[in-house]
Amino acid sequence: MLFEKLESFVREARQAGVVKAIIVDGSFITSKPDPNDIDLIVVVNRKVDFSEELRPADYNVLSRKRVRRGYGFDAFYMEEDSPEYKEMVSFFQRVKYDPQLFKGLLRVIL
Repeated sequence: MLFEKLESFVREARQAGVVKAIIVDGSFITSKPDPNDIDLIVVVNRKVDFSEELRPADYNVLSRKRVRRGYGFDAFYMEEDSPEYKEMVSFFQRVKYDPQLFKGLLRVIL
């Protein structure tokens, strides 16, 4: 079920054309037999202006509330190489119960 939701979100993000890449985290990328969540870093294209009204297709992938309600994912939006991006990737790479350890992440390039 989670994989199908992720596929659907990736497809929608690709069609919108405002997302450069998606970094996937959460229990989905662990060895848990029944993962129950997906956390995302959504890397937006530099041309996205969040102060302007978004097209519906863009809003569907760029709204945290819409993505949470529609897919059940926790999504964080940022430009690649921004200080926030680097901080969030570093946070996602840490092992939850042992922050001295680091893990790999899944990056989907659109």
